[in-house]
Amino acid sequence: MLELRGRGKEDSRGGGEDLWVLGSHVMNLIHYLGGQPLWCCGSVLQEGQPVTKEHVRAGNEGIGALAGDTIHAMYQLDNGAAAYFGSRRNATGNRFGLQVLGSEGVIEILTGHLPPVHILQDAAWSPGRSGKSWVPVSSAGIGQPEPLRDGGLHGGNVLACLDLMSAIEEDRLPECNVYEARMTIEMISAVFESHRLGGPAKFPLQHRGNPLELL
Repeated sequence: MLELRGRGKEDSRGGGEDLWVLGSHVMNLIHYLGGQPLWCCGSVLQEGQPVTKEHVRAGNEGIGALAGDTIHAMYQLDNGAAAYFGSRRNATGNRFGLQVLGSEGVIEILTGHLPPVHILQDAAWSPGRSGKSWVPVSSAGIGQPEPLRDGGLHGGNVLACLDLMSAIEEDRLPECNVYEARMTIEMISAVFESHRLGGPAKFPLQHRGNPLELL
């Protein structure tokens, strides 16, 4: 694994809100696949200018202090790979998801009950040069039909509830537990903290509140 590249939905929520609402899924995948982040370098922009205290407002969905219509972030992971996340408000296209780039190709992972997964078996990461094509990946393997039924958004919620009940019965942590949730929030907060500091924000973050409130 060399790099991980993620983007939000980049709709009307693009930027800071997109980072919180949709970026949380991408951050959780980055942590799950790439390991512990060591530091984050991030910038938060509003109409092309660095966000200042004057740009901060109350976010939707109880997010708290929020700012920015554009987000750029880089993370150094403890396995040696780098991870990137970006979001720009009202950008065209459908790039939401995560790409895992390795020495032999690229895997793209989306989200959902049975998230679409594709692989590009091309060490150059460039179909235009190699002539290689993206191939779907299912639970049965590369290029194989998916034998499982996709339950959609509700199917994913059902799986989460079933796992939570099993975790209680088996006295274990759920698959997505409080520690992973804490890391996801910290990875998001690190973008705003790095912007505030004007340089890398190291993990664990020293300030546990919303960095935008400290501008």
